[in-house]
Amino acid sequence: MTNPANDQLRVGVFGGSGYLGAELLRYLSVHPAVSISWVTAHSKTGLEIGDVLPNLKGAAPGVFVSQGEGERRISEVDVAFAALPHNESQRLVPRLAEANAEVRFIDMAGDFRTNDAPGYEKYYGCEHGAVDWLPRFTYGFTEFQRDKVSGARLVANPGCFATGMLLALAPLAASGRLAGDVCLLGLTGSSGSGNKPSPTTHHPERFSNVRSYKPLAHQHLLEVEAFLGGLGESDFSLQFVPQSGPFVRGIFTTVFTPGVGAAELTKIYTEAYAGESLVEVIEGSPELRWVQGSPRSWVGVGGEGDNGVVFTVIDNLGKGAASQGVQNMNLMCGLDETEGLRAPGGFV
Repeated sequence: MTNPANDQLRVGVFGGSGYLGAELLRYLSVHPAVSISWVTAHSKTGLEIGDVLPNLKGAAPGVFVSQGEGERRISEVDVAFAALPHNESQRLVPRLAEANAEVRFIDMAGDFRTNDAPGYEKYYGCEHGAVDWLPRFTYGFTEFQRDKVSGARLVANPGCFATGMLLALAPLAASGRLAGDVCLLGLTGSSGSGNKPSPTTHHPERFSNVRSYKPLAHQHLLEVEAFLGGLGESDFSLQFVPQSGPFVRGIFTTVFTPGVGAAELTKIYTEAYAGESLVEVIEGSPELRWVQGSPRSWVGVGGEGDNGVVFTVIDNLGKGAASQGVQNMNLMCGLDETEGLRAPGGFV
């Protein structure tokens, strides 16, 4: 699905000035098959994109427009990303999708990641306003959803913690080896909290410090449990403790696998991710710096005897958000899945 006039996808972005929107623009601006038509930013309307986001100076020309203008110009694009706060996409995307049948939408928030409206209200603190639209969205955990994402019109991009967890848990569930109480830790950088300052993201509070938050009650458990439940007959319970780390980008996830040792884990993950261009499997622990600023993911396995451990590292703004959105866009529109995602990240 490309614009026949110039063989490029015309893309619009709702919410382009936050960390997620800025990362989307970074990937889209160098994508060889994409032309950015417009970008909205409520508080930055009328300002040059390159003045607000200096790293994009010369790469993403033009000004931020209002959300209203983006809505009026929705027919100008082939694909629209909604990089808005949770609870806002449900008021925007269904209305635009109903009136513009040719436009494909990728929602980056949590609004359409499961069909569980009561669960959404529990975790996101808001009664869902578009329940009828929940089953219309495809959950975009790309490596396990290619057939469904390819050609889909509505995709819900997974959350950042959810992506780190699913890279480890989905192969176990698919092989029937996910059972009982499954214990996980996830250490995330400060950019996962967005660019609005808060006491927990303030640099002096975050630097040289680690703390847990939302233990056993993080909202991404909703989508992870729902997705894993569709992969097999596993009887499991996730015990997830998220932690904030003293760095900006990345998520390091650790999953304990009692009864599943390193040798079996190696077999499960090398088979699950064989041929993947953006996922690497190794023995031992990967390092977070390998993925910061990149769309790649690493999965490491280890253990002693019959007890194993799995590690995953992702960039929370990359594979945990923007680059996975672009990966899904490529599949939705018939492009090579890695188009625009082949550049490596930095090493230090």
